[in-house]
Amino acid sequence: MIIIITGPSGVGKNTIINELSNHINFYFSTSFTTRPRRDNEKEGEDYYFISNQEFNDLIDNNEMLEYEEYGGYLYGTPNSEIIRDGIVILDLEVNGATKLLKSNNDYIGIFIDINDDELIKRLVSRGHDQEFINKRMILANSQREHKGEYDYYIENQNLNTAVNNIIDIICKLEEQ
Repeated sequence: MIIIITGPSGVGKNTIINELSNHINFYFSTSFTTRPRRDNEKEGEDYYFISNQEFNDLIDNNEMLEYEEYGGYLYGTPNSEIIRDGIVILDLEVNGATKLLKSNNDYIGIFIDINDDELIKRLVSRGHDQEFINKRMILANSQREHKGEYDYYIENQNLNTAVNNIIDIICKLEEQ
């Protein structure tokens, strides 16, 4: 079962996925990116941080399941990350997630979101300036236009509730 979790940057996707790992067994697909590593990120756990040339080589060799440019950097999922038994969870940018869901009906899409005030608060806490926040809010509103294309929508007002909703979805899908 391949589950794609997406939503605007800052809505808590990583936090939800980390908490899910305390409740269910799954394989988390680690994406490649060309953006610089943040201080709190771990190579191979959060992302594989690679150069533009390395990323383009993966594309040229047809090794990428999907990839997108986001915020001036490339992000993508290698084919090798989804060839697993059991539950595979992908944390993808909205455009890449939407394309994958359209290309394969077996993938399950979950769109995560929060209200604007909370999103702005989180972006501020990450140290972003007002110009960056304004751009991200415009992008978030554009991404939200796609939420109807996903199998499930979860508003992350409370972490435990959001995690339990996803666990319920997975249990229901496993029963089918």
